[in-house]
Amino acid sequence: MLERGWSVFATDAQQEAIDRLRRRVGEAPNLRTQRAPMEEVELPPADLVWASFSLFFCDPARFPDVWRNIEGALSAGGLFTGELLGDRDTWATDPDFGWFSPDHGFTWFSRAEAEALFDGWTVERFEEEENDGEATSGPKHWHVFHVIARKPDTGRA
Repeated sequence: MLERGWSVFATDAQQEAIDRLRRRVGEAPNLRTQRAPMEEVELPPADLVWASFSLFFCDPARFPDVWRNIEGALSAGGLFTGELLGDRDTWATDPDFGWFSPDHGFTWFSRAEAEALFDGWTVERFEEEENDGEATSGPKHWHVFHVIARKPDTGRA
C-alpha cells in the first residue's frame, strides 16, 4: 500500500510489531503508527480498514465500541476487510485456551452474528473457513469468517 502511495495508519498493542513494521518499510512519510490496544485507538478517517486476524483479540465486552470506531472511521463506500473468529474455533470453545489475556477471552461470533455486523453493507466476500491446523501455541481448530464489505454509500445519488 505504501509503495502505491496510500497513506497508512498502522496500530498494534505490541511495540515489537510497530518496530518490525518500521524496520521493514524504512522511511515512509505516508506511514503513521501508534502503539495502543485496539480498544483505545481512535481511528483516523479511512477508505479502507484492514483488520487481518486481529479482532479476535479484542476484549469481548469492548467489541461494540471498537466496531463503532471502525464504522465511524470508514468513509461512505469505504471497505472493511478482515477476519472474525467463529464460534466453533478452539479459542472460542476452550476456556483454558484464553492465553491472550487473563482479563478476558477472545471475541467470537456465530455465522448469524458475524453477518449481522454487515446489515445494510454491500458484502463482497463472506467466506467461512473451518479446519484443523496450527497456531503459534500449537494445534488448534480454526473457525474463521473472511469478510470484505463496503460501508453504505449514503452520500451519493
